[in-house]
Amino acid sequence: MSKRRARAPEPVGLTPPGLDWIDESIISQLQQDGRRSYRDIARNLDLSESLVRWRTLRLLRTGTVRILAVTDPFQLGYQVLATVVLGIEPAFRAEVTERLVEIPEVLYVASCVGRADLLIEVVCTDHEGLVHLLSETLGSLPGVHATETFIELKIHKFSYSSPARLRQP
Repeated sequence: MSKRRARAPEPVGLTPPGLDWIDESIISQLQQDGRRSYRDIARNLDLSESLVRWRTLRLLRTGTVRILAVTDPFQLGYQVLATVVLGIEPAFRAEVTERLVEIPEVLYVASCVGRADLLIEVVCTDHEGLVHLLSETLGSLPGVHATETFIELKIHKFSYSSPARLRQP
C-alpha cells in the first residue's frame, strides 16, 4: 500500500470553490501536458489511476477543464496579432457581440467595464488585413462609436495556468 504524501493546509480563501488539492494537482499535471495518461498522473500524485480518471472526467464533464491544442499564430504565418477595445452604444451591445463571435479573425471576445465595452483579440495575415478588419468589418458594425487597437509585436509569455497553480512555489 502506498503512503500518501502529506499536504500543507490550503491558504484560506485561495482554493476555488468545489476544487480540492487533488483536482488542482490533476489540473496542474494536465497543464504541463494535456496528453499525459491517467497512469502517469496517478504515479506523480501518488493516487490510484481510477481516482485520477474519475476526477478528470468530472472536471471535463462539468466544463471546469477543457483540453485543447493552442497554436502560435506567428508560426502559422499570421503576421499581425492585435487587441482591439471597442466602445458600443448600449442598445447595440448584444448584436455587436453576436456578430464579433462569428468573425474568423476574432479569437477572443469579452465584455468589460471601464473606458471600453468590449475587448477582442484578432489575428490577421498582414497589416492590410488588419486595416480591412478595422475599417470594413468592424467599421460596419452598428453602434460602434470608438475603437482603440494595440498591435502585439512579440509574445513574451503565454499561459493558461489556473490561479491554483499560480500560487504554488
